[in-house]
Amino acid sequence: MEDSINVEDFDSLGNEENEETEEVPLTAAEVIELMEEAWRNEKFAPDILPNKSEVVDCLLGQISYMEENLRNLKTADFQKSIHQLEVDRLRFLVSSYLRQRLQKIEAYTFIILRQEEQRLEQNEELYLTNNELEFARSYKESIEQHFDDILSFWPGVILVINSHIERTNEQTIVFERVKDIVNFVKMNLGQVETVQILRTIFQHLVLYFVIDATLKENVISL
Repeated sequence: MEDSINVEDFDSLGNEENEETEEVPLTAAEVIELMEEAWRNEKFAPDILPNKSEVVDCLLGQISYMEENLRNLKTADFQKSIHQLEVDRLRFLVSSYLRQRLQKIEAYTFIILRQEEQRLEQNEELYLTNNELEFARSYKESIEQHFDDILSFWPGVILVINSHIERTNEQTIVFERVKDIVNFVKMNLGQVETVQILRTIFQHLVLYFVIDATLKENVISL
């Protein structure tokens, strides 16, 4: 990866929710790795995860930088084809990540918006970006308007459909692996929260609800 992308280091990727945290500069390869991890987690998690807008914006900026460099290469230059393939791959990565989030918003609009309202009331970090939140509200209004206009003769239809589409499948079986050197992972086993020792070199097959909170704390990845 690093051999095919010859770029300068990225500007620091700050954490907005903690002003005291020092900003750590990331290289292009590290940002791509973060984007791939975010894409993989979003793809295999049954519910929507906290957004990675900083990583997306950073990678989009790098894509623009690479495309600008490509314009300076001759069409017949073999390196231009190789770099263009990498640009296309990165664009697909970002598009696929955003598309997966929109698909989840469309599938679980009502519950996602309710959860966002609860996070707002508790002063917690929101999972959706401003654009995603605007899309979710607009999509919810269009669904409600549709049933008001077309199916108003069936009382309670919205309640019936809501009860169906709001449930994410937390019983999904997923592969997870511990990041870095962290070996102690909290697992939610019904009403009991336990700590398991997981080795970083292995993948583990578990029910999603068991490691849901730990995944969102960025301790493990799928």
